[in-house]
Amino acid sequence: MDEILIEIRRLLHDELGLAVEARPEDDLVTELQLDSVGLLTLVVRLEDCFRVALREEDAAAVRTVRELAALVFRRMEEAAC
Repeated sequence: MDEILIEIRRLLHDELGLAVEARPEDDLVTELQLDSVGLLTLVVRLEDCFRVALREEDAAAVRTVRELAALVFRRMEEAAC
């Protein structure tokens, strides 16, 4: 899951221009101040990078960087089966 966290941090910095390094416990909306476009960009880039599909209802339940990484990890495990 470390690889996923690293990629999320990279995307937040490189693609979305986040100036600070995101921590796993950071809330994507309140602390990192991502809007709906930023969240969508992040999700699409993660889907492309890890070759997974994130359902809208799953992504809506995610609040923190750690929860997003865990969701991507679960989808990767499901795809491997």
